[in-house]
Amino acid sequence: MASDTTKGEWNPGKKYQVILSQIQDVLSSGEKRTVRDVYYALESRGHKWEYRYVKRAVKKGRRAGYIDPAQIVDASRTAENVAATGWRDPEHFVADRIDEVWNDYWEDFWREQETYVEVWLEKQSLASVFAPICEEFNVRLEATRGDWSDSKVYQASNRLAEKLRDGKDVRILYFGDYNPSGFHAPVSILDAMGYYGIDLGREFPGSDDPRYYDVEHGAPFESPSGGSFALERKALNTEHIERFELPENPVPSSSDKDATIKRSFRRYVSEGRDTNVELNALKEFEREFLEGLVRDAIEEHVDLEKKHGVEDRIEERREQLAECIDIDRDALEGDDAE
Repeated sequence: MASDTTKGEWNPGKKYQVILSQIQDVLSSGEKRTVRDVYYALESRGHKWEYRYVKRAVKKGRRAGYIDPAQIVDASRTAENVAATGWRDPEHFVADRIDEVWNDYWEDFWREQETYVEVWLEKQSLASVFAPICEEFNVRLEATRGDWSDSKVYQASNRLAEKLRDGKDVRILYFGDYNPSGFHAPVSILDAMGYYGIDLGREFPGSDDPRYYDVEHGAPFESPSGGSFALERKALNTEHIERFELPENPVPSSSDKDATIKRSFRRYVSEGRDTNVELNALKEFEREFLEGLVRDAIEEHVDLEKKHGVEDRIEERREQLAECIDIDRDALEGDDAE
């Protein structure tokens, strides 16, 4: 699944050759920049290009290898919860405090799980609902707004490719709106991953094909290293809308450029209806149900026996640390008495 080759090639015309050369000059210092930073840097050097040309040059250029993807960053979109690594054993445990410091000792139970799990959330406004649950299970939460930038796709591809090389079964749990964007955004992300080393071996057709909205088509995808990959769309779906009688989005997007996508969405997803319901509605109507949905989706991929085994080991090692610290404290107090 992981690949060192790019998905496609780009043969830029004379205009884009010039822009790429100027961008490469801007990035030659090694400093990381956002796309807008690149635009301003070109402007400051007297290169007057429209932003859309610069944006396209960066996107196409990094995908085709003209620009180092690692030098383009997106500071506005960061993970809401990053999984902690824990300690591998007591020898790696270092702390500044002495009193009850053993209670800080912790290990990541995911190390012994066959599956690696992340939660991807389309709505940043719902991060406060998802974050506590993800923290409870030490699961990475990515909360963004709709489509991802290439910077974010590149970072995710590198992160997930490493898990696949370790033989893990990668499972992405996706929560988004019930509208064209909410269904197509995750498909678009998987498509873009093909440029950065995650080759799923699946076809990504145009909007006149039902697979355009089916992120689970062909999943799970097997990895040469022994693991597998699947993105599971957990919400929002028709059953949730009908069961809880969720209201429509009061201010849906009406952009003309989305006409084809909306038409195909009605044909292949919403059974001919102009349905646009936000995940936020489920939170307001049935928050406990949504929280349970997130928790159940994570637990579905947890080997509880192994998890409890790690928890028992943590408790045992905390007791060992407590005994060692007590012995050292007693010895120290004895020296002081003398």
